[in-house]
Amino acid sequence: MLGYQAKESKLTLSSFKKHSKITLAVTFMALYGLGFFLLGSTSIRQNVASLLNVRGATTKAGPIAPIDSPIPAADTQSNSIIASYVKLCSNATYGFSVSYPKDWFTTYNDDSQKCNYFAPYSFTVPADTDIQFTPIYLEVIKPEDWQGTVGYYQNPNDLQIIVTSQNIEVNGKSVQKVKAQTTGRGSTTKGFSQITFLIPDAQNPIVIIYQQQDAKEDADSSGKVLEDMARSLTYF
Repeated sequence: MLGYQAKESKLTLSSFKKHSKITLAVTFMALYGLGFFLLGSTSIRQNVASLLNVRGATTKAGPIAPIDSPIPAADTQSNSIIASYVKLCSNATYGFSVSYPKDWFTTYNDDSQKCNYFAPYSFTVPADTDIQFTPIYLEVIKPEDWQGTVGYYQNPNDLQIIVTSQNIEVNGKSVQKVKAQTTGRGSTTKGFSQITFLIPDAQNPIVIIYQQQDAKEDADSSGKVLEDMARSLTYF
């Protein structure tokens, strides 16, 4: 009887060991399969993300991941005038527009005078406008008078001494820039600065001029304003 019990216990212990080995093997295979699956899933996600990044695509941020705010691109323009610092003046009679500093002023008596007079102070346009009374003056020239106008501003005469003359490119056009000084024979004091831009056009050529009005005036600053305005001028 005792022998039978010992034999049965031995059989039971043997069965337990056998079942334990099977259980361990199954558990190991399950854990191995799960690890392989997780590793494969991570690899797939990484490969997909890399592929999307190569193609310039972006993946959605998770609910916990912070969302980066985009940095605005720098505002660059071909003209040196920055849009936030200027106002735009348009003349529908002659079909042109020009930008000017937002702290400057312009006014007119009739539509043909729009965008002709500019100053860093408020003013009214007098009835007689034969004399330039604002620092910057824009004039539309008749095509048949253009060559004579160019000749007047390019050459020394009783009213001006030419300092420099050069051709520059503005919006695809060859524009002449002439620096001069007043002789004192006219209504302007001798030695005052004058800068002229001669802008050609088949229908409405334009002369835009800076004329120093006062000895205390910052001629360099106003001359820079003039050049920016000349470069901003467009026809429509």
